[in-house]
Amino acid sequence: MISSAARNAKYSLIHLVNLQYRPTGGFTKRLVDILISLSILLIFLPLILMIAALVKLSTTGSVFYNHEEIGYDGVSLLRLTFRTASASGGQDFAQYLTMTAQTGSTPRHQQDISLPPFGAVLQQLGLDRLPQLFNVLRGDMSIVGPSPLTMSEIERYGSNTSYYIKTRPGLIGYRVDGGTDAHYFRRLQLDRTYAENWTLAADVREIWQFFTAVRH
Repeated sequence: MISSAARNAKYSLIHLVNLQYRPTGGFTKRLVDILISLSILLIFLPLILMIAALVKLSTTGSVFYNHEEIGYDGVSLLRLTFRTASASGGQDFAQYLTMTAQTGSTPRHQQDISLPPFGAVLQQLGLDRLPQLFNVLRGDMSIVGPSPLTMSEIERYGSNTSYYIKTRPGLIGYRVDGGTDAHYFRRLQLDRTYAENWTLAADVREIWQFFTAVRH
């Protein structure tokens, strides 16, 4: 159940009002999310604490950057990311996060010269997204699912928005190539197919493809 406070935080899109869905994958997907995220957090907790300390020492502002997007059932999602830019570089950092949301992956070959060296390394290795495991653990996100969308992005979905908001956004999202219009059309197709035909095997396949791509 979603709290009344959370429902009051919903975005005011007409097609998002008063919609309630059983999350894609139900109990099975949620259980797998908890087991995987908790296991990774326990293993990498020393690394996460070390990165948090280095971020605090090398940048101004808070350790985490909260990027506001649209989550399950239209409720506001604050996606946690390690801050990799100083407070003065916040605009560039916000643009970077929007770019990763649109592509569903962290760019590994494009370095933002406005970022401090440590921040650039975190981005290239994808370590800046480790805090999102806490989003998964508390139920804001899933290990596998649609790439998070902002308000301006979801307006392109129109009446098909339900296929996105019935599924928790994923830490591992889809990779979509092509221009802007082709990009959103393809994402809509993937979101709909995923929501209607979810299987645990499909999630395992996405996780395997993700780590295969990382190794290369």
